[in-house]
Amino acid sequence: MSRSVIWVLCTSAVAIVVGLCGCGRSNEPPAFSLVEAFDGATVENPVEPGEPREKTEWRFDGEGTVEITENETTGGFRVLYGIENLSIRDGALAGTTAETPLLLTKAPASLDASDIVHAIEIRMSVSAGERFGVGLEAGEELKEEDVINQAKTALLLSLNGDLIADGEMHTYTLTGANTRINPSYALSRVQHLVIRPTDAVGADFLIESLRIVSRKEHLASVESGVGWEGLGDIFRETIVARAPERLVFQVDVPSDPFLELQLGMVEDGALTFVVTVGGEPLMRRTLTRALVWHSVFLDLDRWAGRSSEIALVLEAEDEGRVGFWGGPTVRNRAGSAQVAPAVGAVEALGSVDPPRGVILILADTLRRDHLQPYGHERANAPFLSRVAREGTMFRDAIAQGPWTKVSVAAILTSLYPATHGLLDMSDRLPASVTTLAEAFRGAGYATFATSSVPFTGKLTNLHQGVEVLHERPSLEDVEQTSAKTARTFVDRLAVWLEDHREVPFFAFLHVFDPHSPFEPHAPYASKWMDPDTTAEFRDDMKTVADHVDDPFMKLQSLPTQAEMDASGVDQESYIEREKIWYDASILAMDVELARLFERLEELGLANDTLVAFVSDHGEEFLEHGRSFHGANTYGEHANVPLMLWWPGVVPAGLEVEETVETIDLMPTLLDLARIAVPEQAQGQSLVPLLVEDRSRRGRLGWRQRPAFTERRFAPAAFNDPADFSVESIAMVWEGWKLVKILDPEEGRPEFELYDHAEDPINMNDIAADHPDVVERLAEILHAWHAGAVAAKIDPDAPSEMSAEELNRLRALGYVN
Repeated sequence: MSRSVIWVLCTSAVAIVVGLCGCGRSNEPPAFSLVEAFDGATVENPVEPGEPREKTEWRFDGEGTVEITENETTGGFRVLYGIENLSIRDGALAGTTAETPLLLTKAPASLDASDIVHAIEIRMSVSAGERFGVGLEAGEELKEEDVINQAKTALLLSLNGDLIADGEMHTYTLTGANTRINPSYALSRVQHLVIRPTDAVGADFLIESLRIVSRKEHLASVESGVGWEGLGDIFRETIVARAPERLVFQVDVPSDPFLELQLGMVEDGALTFVVTVGGEPLMRRTLTRALVWHSVFLDLDRWAGRSSEIALVLEAEDEGRVGFWGGPTVRNRAGSAQVAPAVGAVEALGSVDPPRGVILILADTLRRDHLQPYGHERANAPFLSRVAREGTMFRDAIAQGPWTKVSVAAILTSLYPATHGLLDMSDRLPASVTTLAEAFRGAGYATFATSSVPFTGKLTNLHQGVEVLHERPSLEDVEQTSAKTARTFVDRLAVWLEDHREVPFFAFLHVFDPHSPFEPHAPYASKWMDPDTTAEFRDDMKTVADHVDDPFMKLQSLPTQAEMDASGVDQESYIEREKIWYDASILAMDVELARLFERLEELGLANDTLVAFVSDHGEEFLEHGRSFHGANTYGEHANVPLMLWWPGVVPAGLEVEETVETIDLMPTLLDLARIAVPEQAQGQSLVPLLVEDRSRRGRLGWRQRPAFTERRFAPAAFNDPADFSVESIAMVWEGWKLVKILDPEEGRPEFELYDHAEDPINMNDIAADHPDVVERLAEILHAWHAGAVAAKIDPDAPSEMSAEELNRLRALGYVN
């Protein structure tokens, strides 16, 4: 969605929307974003971009800045795999590709360890192929075999782009929009570069140059303005300025105001941030520590109700020093989110005001049948059981995708995967799509998000509408296993909630604890497994890993059925112990979520906060011959928990039996908050199902309809053995589950049918017994799929926007 549109909604909604509800508070907007207002600001003492820093550039005509000490005859590069006849010809590195072509070179020792990669530029010509990539690898000694196997398996490297394979020279620039995994790459961790010049076999290539562009080099070369900037992998909408620039904004200061901003810089050394209002000094803060955000909240009561000039000023000994004004926003404690009056099912619930806050908690990789409130045998979620008792639990929620990137995007946009178009790791959500965060921010809410795996943040464009995003690499120094994020992210959200408790807020808390590696942090690892059994299990994991082919699965000892059989390890005990750790990780997460609700109570927000709890997909424990997730549309992946909690509004102890979809969550939360649901939304509001009188639900807008799940082949994400790499779509309807294999191998039926209630994991195919049911459901499934594909969002939709809108979206990282 265009960011300028969000600004209009935030600042002018009272004037342009008929029937808006003040809901017991003033009709003043709750927020005025200086980032959004930057185009109308005055920049005094403007500093022109400085002299370019020394480039880090390999050139094969001898004019580069990187000193070549190894492989001098090939410009410091050598063949890692799949390239023939490598040599320098006419000032370019030339060669012919075989299977999985990879070039390797060492990064220069002169890289600034305090900086990050802004972009990789490569100038080359290629005769054939569609994609190329550059890998940024850490470690003094590169594990070459792992890099080769990863490239063979996943096709993509760290940064990837589309080729123009016409034999002509082209300059390609790869930025964060092209990354496969990380939202940013620290130069301190770049010891080797791997280049895949093309994905074609038998292609000729010529590389004239390769260049690493650091963030400092980039910032030195551009004018001050708006950007999506990260410090310590915590990202914010930011105004980037240079000393001694003075940024002046004319602001109608609201009745109960304060100014929120974060200060930061990319280089150590004294840099002073000054804020004045109406010409009077309000703050003077000198920073000396780079690469961290410094929070500031400034009271503006002296200027309440007046049109005043707010100025942001940088001071430093050296002209041109860069400073970050992160998320500068004038907030209004007396402001109201711009919402509509309660009607229909929302009115039937009897809520007087919309919630002050909305929190969406997404627990990654959580099977419904492994959660205590849904009847699981282990007491692994006592707190979530309480949430179910105090709120409403949906007993049959179906996820729209079996892996995170596809499913989370569906939840946050209310679009089926076939419509939002995200298929592979490098795919990005079109900027024209409205996310849940954008909808809340458009109504004036402060917005916050965590991303426990890189492709639920900027990598997928899911940072649209988010004011502050904690990406997964921001946890690198946290003392816990890589998959366990709830403890730290709950701590960070608790601080943010305290800072925003007096204004409307929306938070997306993505936690990863149920995800593999399953071993939980202390003290939960020993909850249901004694030390001797644990030691025996670790030995079994090593044995199993020796028989696992896939490098990623090997690291986690996650076998296929054939690999499990070959290992000789007892399968029953092995899977049971995996599940014990899985359950213990869920328990550890449950404890952290209890702390979050405790904080809501302490802040006086518990009765004024709407909370939703959901998972994106489940996990397979060899039920269909595989470990992990993402491979199919069966119940172990598609059946997820879903709960709503809002004391006094959402009914306590209600259990909804109807089948629902996770894309229904976005319209539900917006409905309860009385914010308009985007026209794009394909889900439907679940609010009518919260009305306990079932006879009224249909009249209040509920339509029972099928639930769908899609598993499409993603070359870089799941390149499994042939037995597992099948594309399928599935539908739950009228007590049945129909699975359609899109391209079945010889001998495999196109359709499978299951009794959804009696066989939720889909182990007993009964299609042969009910051909009439298969035929009837197949017609519905085909019609839905054709409609979802026809509605696919055009990735080029932003081109219809103005040049100014496109530039703003590019600055914030929403479009390439």
